[in-house]
Amino acid sequence: MKKLIRLFAAIALFAISPLAAQEGGLTFTLKEKGAPTLHVKEMPNGVVFEEYKGKVLLLNFFGKHCKWCMKEIPDLVALQKKYGETFQVVAIHAQDPLTPGERSRLENRFHFNYPIFESDHNYDFTRYISQRAGWTGSLPFSVIFDKSGSAVKIIPGYIPRENLEHIIKVLSAQPSRASQEGSSR
Repeated sequence: MKKLIRLFAAIALFAISPLAAQEGGLTFTLKEKGAPTLHVKEMPNGVVFEEYKGKVLLLNFFGKHCKWCMKEIPDLVALQKKYGETFQVVAIHAQDPLTPGERSRLENRFHFNYPIFESDHNYDFTRYISQRAGWTGSLPFSVIFDKSGSAVKIIPGYIPRENLEHIIKVLSAQPSRASQEGSSR
């Protein structure tokens, strides 16, 4: 019951956050050597990653010493491969920064097909998400955004692949708000 209350509270933070965006809300640029630069814009109920507009997006916080994170990564790689046309994973490593050797070992082990950023190099965005989503630092932690950028699911902890795949299928099948607005004009 306590987890359920925390989940609803976190969702409410996205919906009624004091940082709620007006037109021209906060913007962030995520940068990391070896990853594409991503431009993120605050929306009233979430965020839009400009490079992945119109896709369901899973923002995943993970750590190199987190056994549940290591269990989750192969699922995220497989889902990114399977649903890449309508789905995108963006990961943020949230423990002590990966050394070049650690990053290389993880890349060789998992063959990542999605970008990974260090939280230390993208501190403002990491802090912003923790405030809006109620993230306390536990790992793994994910936020799923629909095609329009609205936060629709906050996942504190590991989620089995089949549960995540169900969410992706449902959200991928829904039209984005932009296409709905265009058809109603």
